[in-house]
Amino acid sequence: MSTSDTNENTNPRHCVKTLGAALSMALAPIAPLVAAATLHAGEPPAPRRDFEVVALVDSLDFAKDFDIETPTGTVQVLEHVMLTHPTDIWWRDKGGGRMRYPSECEAWQVSEAPFDPKRLPSEDIYGWLRLESPRADFWPLIREECSRRGLRFGIHTTLEENHWYSPLSSNWTLAHPEYWSRTRHGEPWMGCCSIFHDEVIAHKLEMLDERLAMKPEAIMLDFWRNGSWSFAREYSAPALAEWGRMHPGEPAPAHTDPRWQAMVGGRFADYLRAFSAKCRAAGVRFVVGLPGIDDRDDAALRARIGDFGWRRLAKEGVFDAVYVLSVAMDRADPFGSTERIYRGVREACGQTDVYFPLAAYNMEKCGIAEYARLAGITEDEAAARLLGLARDCGGRGVVLECVDFGNYKPAVCGEIGKF
Repeated sequence: MSTSDTNENTNPRHCVKTLGAALSMALAPIAPLVAAATLHAGEPPAPRRDFEVVALVDSLDFAKDFDIETPTGTVQVLEHVMLTHPTDIWWRDKGGGRMRYPSECEAWQVSEAPFDPKRLPSEDIYGWLRLESPRADFWPLIREECSRRGLRFGIHTTLEENHWYSPLSSNWTLAHPEYWSRTRHGEPWMGCCSIFHDEVIAHKLEMLDERLAMKPEAIMLDFWRNGSWSFAREYSAPALAEWGRMHPGEPAPAHTDPRWQAMVGGRFADYLRAFSAKCRAAGVRFVVGLPGIDDRDDAALRARIGDFGWRRLAKEGVFDAVYVLSVAMDRADPFGSTERIYRGVREACGQTDVYFPLAAYNMEKCGIAEYARLAGITEDEAAARLLGLARDCGGRGVVLECVDFGNYKPAVCGEIGKF
């Protein structure tokens, strides 16, 4: 996540709808750029290595550096990301609650006003971005460019439609206050919708259908960017009614009560099973990204969301892969404790693939720089050790969370390239 996540709006009503029109519109302006790129069109695609390096990309993070509203700028973003030697690119489909593709599900609020630079989170001027009225659908271009370069194309989406908090709420969420989440004391939480409303689940699955239509090879559901949704905000009317049926005459307990956790966790697990079934039917891999994993009880993850039994679901085969977004390592033994966590996750996941983190940023206090600082080594040495741990502990690969302009240092990229 970057500070630019707080400034994103998209109105899909002005987008080019057809694949043919989008490609003809998008590919023509980039021919000179592609010809001059580091990886030339005449070269064969890069080999798809057994050890995968997945780059998460949010195009808006590059808005100060490239004109991301154009096909040329989109390819420039891709070229920059390729400096990290990825095998896969999972492109963010939204920022806040604003879709970056022509979404029918979220087509509600219309605004033609361009961004006001005075409202940006820094003095850097992005330009007059009109992300609410894009001139083309660039998803076909991204997929085509990934295919041409031998990269797997995936989609990185967020657990809740609004991404972080209420000012970034999705159009659909804003249009349906009747579905808003509530705390135990009855306060509405406008940034999130309760999963106990059947209509909310239907909306989420309809949005999944839109993403599947983009033909990704994988969809990663990010539990870190969870829109502040948690079991503590699931005291909606249908949830309370369900509690009443299960425990007649008993008031709803605190969200940490094991019985509440079991009830909400069961509903949430059913949603994830439905998500998985749609992905499987489309031949798309379903990946979950989980923060705060440790070698004991995943206390950080449970405090953030709630206990939905991800290890049980992994063994059940609901997920095709688990991506560990961050680990709660022992700071007195950073690499040793990380190895224990990695091996525990690998054992817990059974046949499910596992990816481990290689983060340039340090928001969760487990980035490359943090390992280097704690161990008294250089960042490239820390990256090499983390890459080795991921491989030796049975990981399918690592995920770069996330690739922004210049955030992965050249020496670190060099170590990634060796894998």
